[in-house]
Amino acid sequence: MEPTGKRDSVAYSKKMVESKDELTVLQEELNGVIVRFVLRALRIYQSTRPEPLRVNEIALLVRNEIKNVLTDLNDQTNTDALAKLAKEAWAKETKA
Repeated sequence: MEPTGKRDSVAYSKKMVESKDELTVLQEELNGVIVRFVLRALRIYQSTRPEPLRVNEIALLVRNEIKNVLTDLNDQTNTDALAKLAKEAWAKETKA
């Protein structure tokens, strides 16, 4: 992409402030998705044993599942797939 000239830092700062609410909503959505991953892991683990999970087991499973999700997200194949999806979404968004 060719440079288009000097960037407008005032407009950028204004846009960042305006998009703060959107960022908060996106963070809440991401947290909800991660909770779904964690609940899935807890259900699977619980299904293999008759006694209820203990608090420390739940904490360990939560940490491990979050770590696993982040590892999967950082995998190059997944990063490439997300980059492709983002590029396609951006093309659609800027076409209108």
